[in-house]
Amino acid sequence: MSKTLTPSSPVTTRDPKGRKFIEVAESAFNKAGLSEDEAQRVLETGGLKEIIDSFIAEHRHEVPSILKLVANGIKASGSKRFVVNEASLKKANIGWTGENFKEHFLGKVEENITDATLAIHRLEQSALDAPIRKELGSERGVTTLAYFFNLIKKQSNGQKGHLLVNGYANIAYIRDKKNTLWAVRARWLSFYGYWLVDAYSVENPLEWLAGYQILSRDS
Repeated sequence: MSKTLTPSSPVTTRDPKGRKFIEVAESAFNKAGLSEDEAQRVLETGGLKEIIDSFIAEHRHEVPSILKLVANGIKASGSKRFVVNEASLKKANIGWTGENFKEHFLGKVEENITDATLAIHRLEQSALDAPIRKELGSERGVTTLAYFFNLIKKQSNGQKGHLLVNGYANIAYIRDKKNTLWAVRARWLSFYGYWLVDAYSVENPLEWLAGYQILSRDS
């Protein structure tokens, strides 16, 4: 015989979580330091109920993850001094670089980069950089060109490995010569037999597509 589950009672303001909600509103009201007239205007202004209703509707359900871990513990060699120049591009078989990459990364020097372990996540749905970076976390979400190039070199001729070689993008968040954060994209171009690398502002309003991969530190 199947067991019948008793539905739980809805949480109200008499419950601990409901009281916490009221405390948040109370704290905001007290912090505002309203005068009698200001308090009256606030109370008489319509729309507060609608704002609260909308906030609850938006946040009552768990937001599904946009990233899925597909590999971790990936070893990447560091470098005492890694320079982004024609020689390092050639070693990684990068045959084309975008204008943003040339302007902001060509000539960049990364020093005392220790060995690291990396992780790769797959985008489960199209997304902007902001939610991707938020889910990765600020600590592990930023990596280096030394690590990215290290992985590209291992697949310099389009052989299978951790990076996608099906034309889809591999993305890493990396700081440029002026310490500005960019989304650096690498794609294998099978028709030409080399890698393409370019860079996009993390404020770019266009979404990265589902199926693309995101490189990050493992921890």
